[in-house]
Amino acid sequence: MTQRPASTAPPRPLSSSLRERVSEWASDDGSADTGQGVTIAPATHFSKGPRVYPTRFGAAFLLTALLTLIGCVNYQLSLGYLVTFLMLGLWVVGAVSASRSLSGLTLSAAPPGSAWAGQDAVFAVRVQNPSKQTRSSLRLRAHRPRSAAICLFDVPSEAETRAEVLIFAPKRGPLLLPRLRLEGRDPLGLWRGVTYPLLSAEALVYPAPEDDAPPLPSSKVGEGSGEKRLSGQEDFAGIRPYLPGDAPRQVAWRQSARLGELQTKLFDAPASFTLRLSYGELRGLNTEERLSRLSAWVLQARQQDTRYRLELPSLKLEEGSGETQARRALSALALYRAAENAPDQPPAAAHQSRGRKRR
Repeated sequence: MTQRPASTAPPRPLSSSLRERVSEWASDDGSADTGQGVTIAPATHFSKGPRVYPTRFGAAFLLTALLTLIGCVNYQLSLGYLVTFLMLGLWVVGAVSASRSLSGLTLSAAPPGSAWAGQDAVFAVRVQNPSKQTRSSLRLRAHRPRSAAICLFDVPSEAETRAEVLIFAPKRGPLLLPRLRLEGRDPLGLWRGVTYPLLSAEALVYPAPEDDAPPLPSSKVGEGSGEKRLSGQEDFAGIRPYLPGDAPRQVAWRQSARLGELQTKLFDAPASFTLRLSYGELRGLNTEERLSRLSAWVLQARQQDTRYRLELPSLKLEEGSGETQARRALSALALYRAAENAPDQPPAAAHQSRGRKRR
């Protein structure tokens, strides 16, 4: 019979291990998103559900009740006993009310939008209340950091409310919605019920545009090709089939009505007006500075309704203009080598790895 060697890993300090276990117990309420949202189960005996904690006012209220009880015992105040036990009864009922303020709610993440690096990303959360009781003064924010912005909202009975959570986006690339903290209180404010839902949502963070970026370059598409017909603002030269991204004001509506399909006007313009936004031509800048300048140029091109193409080492975006082209270009800039820019471990993976360490 072989004997397995004992582990040689140094033991963790007891205080650190205890704090970690308490923190994980407080945040691990089993409310992870399975693709259909998170439903907060009612709290039963030691089951996973909303946990309740006394507020500062609740702790002071309990201390006052205990001091009143001591005074009644010392001075035999019959009426004081009535007041004391009434206060203690309200304190106990408040704990049940705080827990019920969250029970049964269903949370689901709406499709997030986009954000800019260095700013807050907005994650929309749908909160459904199937009960006939209005849930008032609910608070939703990111679990960490503690200074995260708080969204205060109410959910009417048998209705749905949309709450917005602000998450700071320090860098470009995909941004996962972290574990949230949902808090409800009893009407007297003695207790607060807390749960930590983990929803599945991911926003795309664009590179922050460069401040005071230089004007758009005038690089040609296809050197030595002479002049090229573009959707510019010169002499009318004909029409062509409509392409996604063409500006609405350049659609030939009369010809489109006659032909039965959308047509775009063509104008004679010099080829120098066709922009090529090239990553490789921005020498003397590091990766993030290049992406920041390209991001600013994409915004300028969208504002001026200029057709352009984007060239990255791993991607070449076809020529286009308008809002659709801008979103495609900004998304390509955000995802360029994003793996090197991503955090070491997403919140859910980090939580699971801590569980494996405990086992």
